[in-house]
Amino acid sequence: MIPRSASLFATAPALAISMLALSALTGGAAHAQSRLEHMPGYDSWAAVSPNPGDLIESGAIRPVWSEDSRDFTYTHAGREYYFDVTRRRAHVIGRVTDTTPSPSMPDPAPGPIFARGRGADADVISPDGKKRAFSHDMNVWIAPVDKHGASVAVTTDGGPETRIRNGVGSYVYLEEFDVTSPVWWSPDSRKLAWMRYDETRVEDYFLQIDQTGTFSKIHTQAYPHPGRPNPVADLMVRDFDSGQTMRMDVREGETGDNAVGHYVWSARWSADGSELLTLRADRLQKTFDLAACSVTTGACRSVVREQRPQSWAQGDAPLFLKDGKRFIWKSERTDFANLYLYDLSGRLITPLTQHNYDVEKVLEVDEGRGEVWYLARSGDNHMKLQLHRVKLDGTGDVRVTDPAFHHTVYLSPDHRYLVDVAQTHDAAPMSRLLNRNGKVLSTIAKSDVSAAEDKGLRPAEMFTFMSADGRTPLQGMIQFPANFDPAKKYPALLSVYGGPSTNGASEAYQKPDELAQYGFVVVKLDARTAKGKGRVTLDEAYQQLGVVEIDDFAAGLRALRERPWFDADRVGVFGTSYGGFVSALLILRYPDVVQAAVANSPVTDFRLYDSAYTERFLGLPARSPEAYDNTSAIKRAGALHGDLMIYYGTADDNVHPKNALQLIAALQKAGKSFDVMVGPDRGHTSMDKKRMMEFFIERLVMERPDADAAGAGAGGASQSG
Repeated sequence: MIPRSASLFATAPALAISMLALSALTGGAAHAQSRLEHMPGYDSWAAVSPNPGDLIESGAIRPVWSEDSRDFTYTHAGREYYFDVTRRRAHVIGRVTDTTPSPSMPDPAPGPIFARGRGADADVISPDGKKRAFSHDMNVWIAPVDKHGASVAVTTDGGPETRIRNGVGSYVYLEEFDVTSPVWWSPDSRKLAWMRYDETRVEDYFLQIDQTGTFSKIHTQAYPHPGRPNPVADLMVRDFDSGQTMRMDVREGETGDNAVGHYVWSARWSADGSELLTLRADRLQKTFDLAACSVTTGACRSVVREQRPQSWAQGDAPLFLKDGKRFIWKSERTDFANLYLYDLSGRLITPLTQHNYDVEKVLEVDEGRGEVWYLARSGDNHMKLQLHRVKLDGTGDVRVTDPAFHHTVYLSPDHRYLVDVAQTHDAAPMSRLLNRNGKVLSTIAKSDVSAAEDKGLRPAEMFTFMSADGRTPLQGMIQFPANFDPAKKYPALLSVYGGPSTNGASEAYQKPDELAQYGFVVVKLDARTAKGKGRVTLDEAYQQLGVVEIDDFAAGLRALRERPWFDADRVGVFGTSYGGFVSALLILRYPDVVQAAVANSPVTDFRLYDSAYTERFLGLPARSPEAYDNTSAIKRAGALHGDLMIYYGTADDNVHPKNALQLIAALQKAGKSFDVMVGPDRGHTSMDKKRMMEFFIERLVMERPDADAAGAGAGGASQSG
């Protein structure tokens, strides 16, 4: 056992790191001196691991439909099948050659991957197939596809010196708006549009990389922070006939934070090529709209606009019908996500859905039948997605699938059939062929859980608890170790992410949890920040990050104290990114609920994160300093009483190392003992699972034995009264 004196102390003049944290992240050398195999619970884990989920033969398939909808192919249980829809029969084609199980934790890719791989240059072929437009060195170029001709620069003002980016995303657009390669050809191949990002006023963050080499390097990143200047985004168009370049007036002459067009992203051409359609928002993202910009005059107009002044507005890109004029728009204007049919004049043709539950997404539009197929949260709880069909005039809405299950659906091209993968959190997937009205025609594949049952593994359990304010029912899930004995007491681990519009609980089938096999119960919880309960509940997160979700997670863990097997004195939490933020704040705010935490790549104060994500939920720091203070683990460092492990990657260009380092400095100043693990030249990552379990077993099992631990069984369980 490592002496506690090896942990970090504020009195130390330099950073001291515990021997546990010095363990290698991966590789054979780490296994040669790993302490885990000598710890309680390892033998139990080894009996069913490294991947207990591999004991489940899933009945979920991914069919590939033929164009005529008469058959489809799929793989199941190591074989490839052909299914004849007319005869309702499957035929074996052959065996799948690669059945190697996936490793429990893949080796990291060598070197840093900036913006998590989303910052690639554009390379787009024109609709007529003759030219390609590409970005290089922050400029846009065109060249013949057949390579018989020179490349021609469309822009020349881009580059690191000018701080202009043409046709390649600026960081905040890559991370928060899913911009990848912002270059678009017109339908007639005679014009080209692209995004131009002016980073002149954006302050740089200097990230040290290649620190494992002899000489390190600096990665310079224009990274906007809350309340600081953002890149200026412009939508540009080159007319190759005239040789003229025009800037679209995306902000309609307005300037400043309130201009709708402060953020601009996701462009596409109108069907006739006369307009560019783009999504826009103001800086605080309280207004979100679809705009149409004339490529002749540059003037832009709002086609449809969403506003939510009490929190933030959000939505999806429009889904256009074949005429290129009508489109389906998802809106939360009724406090639930519903579908609406508009045309490009901005006229609302008709609401398509008017539910008091959320529509998740449109799957397909069958214009021949005048129907829209979509998924909605209309099951017997909000986590069970259901397939619906509605007419394009908004009539005849029908739920096709069984509300007792969560569904993943694969429609046939003619929309007469569908393959339905049905499951719940504790019922393994089955795949069935249904007709368009939901009648079951054939069972294609079922799951086989017998091997897991033979190992003493049991399904996950769903439970309900009340939010911290006592007003909102919330869901949680529990995963158990093999041969779970309710007469014993078990330490618990909360696995968490917890960011707005994300879920811990799920009705997707939960395979056995690897970490539970060390003798823990593993818990996942929802908070009022969870997706699927409508906007009124979600809005409670506004300017309350680090408050409502932390309070709710503590309430969920306290609710488990009613279970006689739950050991309230041995509870850990772990998560990455936002989950690292939650893990750190939970142990700092609720030391009576959580005794140990692993915070991976955590945001430790949202003043240190990017502008677009943070301001969406917190506003501007100068106007809402208390909201920002509530998110700060740094300001709460003196409240640490339990065991905290901090992990960060030295090449993390998303949640910068300064987050971890500032928390470390604050903990040292407060005289606190804690642990640190560093990922050399790793990006936005997590510590190795085995090293993490060494930490939890040591701190929650070996150092905190239950009063009856002398009679404990394998792992962390002990006999209860």
